[in-house]
Amino acid sequence: MNSTPNDPIQQRLADLEAENARLREALDRVKAERKELREKVYGPFPDDERTTEEEMAKIMKDRVPGEGMKFFAELGLLPKKAS
Repeated sequence: MNSTPNDPIQQRLADLEAENARLREALDRVKAERKELREKVYGPFPDDERTTEEEMAKIMKDRVPGEGMKFFAELGLLPKKAS
């Protein structure tokens, strides 16, 4: 059999895809567990009130980094800068 330079790359790609699938399954299990625990503590959570991925993407796109700190600065709650 003839070994080409792409063989290690293809093997690494297959390994990473398998790891990605395993991690997605673990994430799905964790999400289900968290949902179950949240419902035990807070009761059922209506799905229609959840932020969709598209809405969250728009929120994050329009977000200005650090704008939340302005609130703390106005209250005088930010630490003093080192001189």
